[in-house]
Amino acid sequence: MKNAIVTGSTGFIGSIFVEYLLEKGICVLALGRKDFIELSDTRKRKLQGAEYLKVDMCQIGLLEKEIEKAEWDVGDDCIFFNLAWGGVTKLSDMDVEAQMNNVVWSVQALEAAVKIGCKRFIHIGTMEEAFTYKYFDLNHHISSEYNRHVIYSTAKIAARYVLKIKAAEYGIDFIYVLHSHVMAPDDDKDSFLQVTLTKLINGDELVFSSGEQFFDVVSAKDCALGYFLICQQGLPGTEYWVGSGEPRQLKEYVERMYELYPSNQKMQFGKLPYNDIILSKDDFSIANLSADTGYKPTMSYEQIVQDLYCYIIQANS
Repeated sequence: MKNAIVTGSTGFIGSIFVEYLLEKGICVLALGRKDFIELSDTRKRKLQGAEYLKVDMCQIGLLEKEIEKAEWDVGDDCIFFNLAWGGVTKLSDMDVEAQMNNVVWSVQALEAAVKIGCKRFIHIGTMEEAFTYKYFDLNHHISSEYNRHVIYSTAKIAARYVLKIKAAEYGIDFIYVLHSHVMAPDDDKDSFLQVTLTKLINGDELVFSSGEQFFDVVSAKDCALGYFLICQQGLPGTEYWVGSGEPRQLKEYVERMYELYPSNQKMQFGKLPYNDIILSKDDFSIANLSADTGYKPTMSYEQIVQDLYCYIIQANS
């Protein structure tokens, strides 16, 4: 792989992946819906060295013409990496129309990749899909579990199957990728563990559910590593999970964070209700990824937390 096209390049994970590709000497065409000048200085720095094109996903069908205008050389081994996804109020909102629009745009991205001669198309799913498959199987006359991401992840699942069918029709290599919770500095979403770390720093009250549900955290660096290996060595038609390889109960993640940065507040587990699906360790398996690409995570959870702690302290100073 010498060239790569990355949609969603201005996002938290997308910008990190573009930076990783550039460090590996890959020529990157980064696509985003914002003007480059609108990006934060951190995101601009990560994309520095890439060719940036402002292309909203609703206009992804025009990519061939935009590439011609920019005079960017696709080459004969270009990978199309589709990270772009969005809702109305936030990434995983409950707006059905907005979420399903992403399915259409993902297929149009695949068609654009075929037109410009990309070697393979890699699409990124979400960890929430693992919850949703189990949610679908519930009898909702007797079960009360609820998942606030279900519309988002249902659209992701729809995209997975439509893309698989269309990729076979067009004759382009297709790989579907899911990943565990990605944790690193510069995440602009209010993820549970990032919020918990902020509470520890501020000395806020620490009230949680029982924390018995399994979870998995992977560093942004290792997520980018997994993506890169899949681009190079992933097998067409395969689905991969990028994670730490060591899923744990959510309670343990909080406890290990507390050991690093103890608070004068007592941890109160079981004070909040938990009414969602419970995943197993096997749901986070990286076995296929490791077997096909040799993937091995490089950062421990403690290292991830320490990096995030420094970032939060610096941002608030």
